[in-house]
Amino acid sequence: MFAMLVVGFLAAIGISFIPNTMVALAAEKPSAARFEEEWPKLIAAAKKEGSVMIASGGAPSRQYRPVVDVFSKKYGITVEVSTGSATDTVNRVLAERKAGKYTIDVTLISVREAQQRLLPAGALIPFTPLLIHPEVLDKSAWFQGRHWYGDKSSNTIFIYHVSKEDKYEFWYNTEKLKDADIAALKKQTDFFDARWKGKLMGQGMGDPSGIRQMIDSYFEPDRGPEWVKTYLLDAGLTFSDDRRILETWLVGGRFPLQPVVTGSEDLITLSKKGLPIKQGFLPKQVALVRAGGSGCCIAAFANAPHPNAAKLFANWFLTKEAQTLTHTMVPNLDRSSLRNDIPFGEVPPDQRRVAGVDYGFPDADPKFGARQEEAQKWIYKLWESRQK
Repeated sequence: MFAMLVVGFLAAIGISFIPNTMVALAAEKPSAARFEEEWPKLIAAAKKEGSVMIASGGAPSRQYRPVVDVFSKKYGITVEVSTGSATDTVNRVLAERKAGKYTIDVTLISVREAQQRLLPAGALIPFTPLLIHPEVLDKSAWFQGRHWYGDKSSNTIFIYHVSKEDKYEFWYNTEKLKDADIAALKKQTDFFDARWKGKLMGQGMGDPSGIRQMIDSYFEPDRGPEWVKTYLLDAGLTFSDDRRILETWLVGGRFPLQPVVTGSEDLITLSKKGLPIKQGFLPKQVALVRAGGSGCCIAAFANAPHPNAAKLFANWFLTKEAQTLTHTMVPNLDRSSLRNDIPFGEVPPDQRRVAGVDYGFPDADPKFGARQEEAQKWIYKLWESRQK
């Protein structure tokens, strides 16, 4: 029954769904001799180039520094990772490229930014031909026995991490709200009850995660367009694009309830330190995996200044070693690797995929990008009307 619900939901939004039992599990075994010959040459060429430049969104810039430090020490190559939001990073990179300056080798940017901005600008090259490492090419080591991409050609924006979404997450201040208040929340529209007016906060649409939350909500059977419209315009929320401000509001109780939360690793850390905030959940009708943020995807730039170092990093980053490091060196990681041969490590229990569950994966459907763009335009138009 549940599998039928998944198929029906995805079909309704224009996504064909293939259960994991129907996906071919045949791994593509590379030539060991060829790899043994090619890998040392690639390392030598990468060392000669000396560095690799990574354009990242907010999550990778905060989380992956200890991981890339391992790469740097292992191969003697300097790694520079950009800081700031994905939108700001892409603005800068595209402006540089328009001026004929090619400074970036690899991107760790969300599907949305890469798909809507980097690809149309001709900034990215096919990623599949760069993959040579046997551990990466062995598709049996990956979720449902295949590689996953977030572009319509299924060869450029490689998805390596996903969040599991079988329930909705929210956060609240335990000093301002009672257990009975939270127990009254049964469904998504309950957040719009008059009792919550003036008590709700959310991420603004200037935050890449804020717009992504609303795009996802637009297609959710428990939410949908009318829910998004009410949330943005009529529910009395106070918004901020600054996550530190949102944390301060929540911890201090100024706005004691945040109905929509993604990327909650910092809130989990604050909660574990004893601050008066707590995570809550409401069930979803359909279980999905999503490549929602910048810490989910990797792609390679055209005209890369350090092409060999970029190729080496891309292959190493997707190996069992490196993906294990993302699970063990990033506290409270709010997503998990699509490799199925590594320990969960710091991944919280609610983000661990369950064997045998057929998860929908809309971000990896080649046709879904266009529908997301339409939803995004509609959401931004609502947001602009709010600002007037």
